[in-house]
Amino acid sequence: MSRDTGRDDTHRDGSDRTASRRSVLAAAGALGASVALPYTSGRASAGLGDLVDDTLDTASDALQETLVVFESNADVGLLDRLSLTDGFLALDVLPVGYALLTGPQIEEVAGWEAVRYVEANRELDYHNADAREVTGVSGVRNDLGYDGSSVHTAVIDSGVAGSHPDLDHAVENNYRWVGNPLGEPTLWVPVGGLDSDDIGHGTHCSGTIAGDGTRSDGEDAGMAPGASLTVYSSGAAVSILKAAAAFDHLLANHADEVSVVSNSYGAASADDYNPDGALQTATWETFDAGLLPVFSAGNSGPGNDTLNDYAKAPHVLSVAATDDQRAVTDFSSRGRAASTGANYDRETALDNLRAYYDSGSASGPVGLYRNGVGAPGNQVTSTMSPLDVLNVQGGDTDLYYATISGTSMSCPVVSGTATLLIDAAQQEGHGTPAPIDVLNTLEATAYEAVDGHNPANIGAGFIDAEAAVQRAANGNVAGFGDVTLTQP
Repeated sequence: MSRDTGRDDTHRDGSDRTASRRSVLAAAGALGASVALPYTSGRASAGLGDLVDDTLDTASDALQETLVVFESNADVGLLDRLSLTDGFLALDVLPVGYALLTGPQIEEVAGWEAVRYVEANRELDYHNADAREVTGVSGVRNDLGYDGSSVHTAVIDSGVAGSHPDLDHAVENNYRWVGNPLGEPTLWVPVGGLDSDDIGHGTHCSGTIAGDGTRSDGEDAGMAPGASLTVYSSGAAVSILKAAAAFDHLLANHADEVSVVSNSYGAASADDYNPDGALQTATWETFDAGLLPVFSAGNSGPGNDTLNDYAKAPHVLSVAATDDQRAVTDFSSRGRAASTGANYDRETALDNLRAYYDSGSASGPVGLYRNGVGAPGNQVTSTMSPLDVLNVQGGDTDLYYATISGTSMSCPVVSGTATLLIDAAQQEGHGTPAPIDVLNTLEATAYEAVDGHNPANIGAGFIDAEAAVQRAANGNVAGFGDVTLTQP
């Protein structure tokens, strides 16, 4: 089936991009504050420090887990210059390499013309009622008749119980991370119907998207029970490397099948968006290939400026968590307050980001400092295996389900809703909508459901699955101009 990526496929080559980025940085360093840097990622001045993650110790001779983002995938081979004892990992599609580097080696690599960013590999955090009724998904299934059966969705998480009665129909690909990235012939091993989930988090998220409710007579079915799934298991701990490598494997092997990628993990900070990080680069390449990345907002609320760093991307749909009365939960992360002048305009940031990737410079903000939409994330019941850690700790009496809370739970609700939207468009002969069309339609049909909704905490509002899917079925996907944010 043809996919509308919604992108311009004309790109400059890597050497042009490098020259532009470096020359603008040099000019900024020479002229000081009178020239704006081409980033808005928190890098205050030109020079080596701008290209190196400040958590890396460039003065140390100790080996540090390092991710190097290059201009192109072909450039990753430049790491051969270092004659590394343990070698290095080059991802298949993304312009990212992984190696154990000393501080002096980090400084050397950062000086190469083809290098965009040098980053420490860090661990990230999983973002730990009937969501179908409150979001309108029941109406989609019962009245409109769509269940996601024409759509393939990916989940990057802790794994999935492939033989769970609610999920065995859906899981087409179940990949498990195998360990040492510098010593294994492959990073991802297919495990079929085995349980690749050590804690239950990924099984819960997968069931929210595509569980069919077999063990509950349909009561605890997910949003799109007809959809098929590809699941990546990072195990009990997820890191930047594992997440980026999952995106890389997905792009290399399943890009033509998958339409939505659900991600319930991240790291919260008050930093500006960094377009050159390994995982940020991975989500951009995924979006540019025609897939929609959906990310949980994070569980660092109720304060402002606590968003998941990866949810600040304008090409990603950030999902806040609400209760069943549609009020944003205290734990749900917020964007920046409107009074700060933070950018809430997705179209502007997306245009700037594309210009940045194409030419190395941008004339304005490349980050989006608000949530996209909100969905139920408080006390959500979904699939779990009897011995999963989250099931044992949760005390649920039903061995095949568990009720837990977090933006981890609201994210797959929206991923499942996006799956239904795409299914409706495809079933009605409108083709596969571009990811930005899916995102805009979900935002355009969201609404300000209760007092207290604002762009920082819920973006365009609470999702209305039935309205969004109906637009897609009619071939009337939304544009940027159709999106109205909640009032600050």
